Amino acid sequence: MKKFLLFFIFIFIYQSNTYSQFDKTVLQVNIGLSNPYDQLKGDSYISYDTSGNIFIDSNLFATNLGAQTGFYIGGSAKFNFDKYSITRGVISISYNNFNTFQSKQSGTTLVKFINNTYQQRPVEYNYDFNNFAIGFGLEIAPTSFTKIVSPFFNSNLQFNFLSAQLTRVTGINDSNNVNLSSFRLGINFNAGIEVKVNENMGIVAGLKYDMANLIYKDVKRDGFIEWGSSNANINDAEGRYITNIYYPIGEAYNYFQSKEKKINWGTAYIGVNINLFNDSGNKKPKPKTGSGNFRHYSFY
Repeated sequence: MKKFLLFFIFIFIYQSNTYSQFDKTVLQVNIGLSNPYDQLKGDSYISYDTSGNIFIDSNLFATNLGAQTGFYIGGSAKFNFDKYSITRGVISISYNNFNTFQSKQSGTTLVKFINNTYQQRPVEYNYDFNNFAIGFGLEIAPTSFTKIVSPFFNSNLQFNFLSAQLTRVTGINDSNNVNLSSFRLGINFNAGIEVKVNENMGIVAGLKYDMANLIYKDVKRDGFIEWGSSNANINDAEGRYITNIYYPIGEAYNYFQSKEKKINWGTAYIGVNINLFNDSGNKKPKPKTGSGNFRHYSFY
């Protein structure tokens, strides 16, 4: 990922006759890859017993949120606050889908029957973690008024709508989900390089770091995280919850302790700037002047 970003920066620096930034409001569209950190990250959300049967690992939701590298897409509108385009306001939306490249986990699991016997059944698990965000921030582009590559730095207040889904399939007509969702406030820091290619478009590459639950954390004490639940809470503060997801199918519930979690991730991205308000094509040409337009008058 680092080599990929450096390649684009190298191209930007050696382009000739480039301009840093548009002098009006622009739309920026980005795509990239995000890597989870701290308690958002999880190595695996399944575990095995001594017979090779697979189950949901008891660390999922208790000590981490099981996220792995995923896909990012975002868009922002940048509004210039001065005639040199050095300070700007930013309004952004973004979507992160973690676990994008993680394959489904399949094998056998145990099913408990009413006579307290257990049988093996084929099972397939899938898990992903997502975030939809709306952000408001301030950006500085110190060399935007020059005809060179323009770096930029911004910080944004983020309204994060976090969600996770765990899916279990044990047969053609037997599929079950666990859905978690919570709203959190956070901030992110963003830095990158912009180049104006022509009057209507530019290229951008950058890095950003999100702290999604920096301002607000919560736990639904003694809340249920169970197969079939559709609105369970993402427990990122200390507290306990009740669940049946770590046991053989049909097994009883139990209490589990939730640890405090930081939901942080970093993103590398590339994108384009689009000038939606370019009026250069509507400018009228200046009238020509020359000998053909000069009239000579003689007075007697």
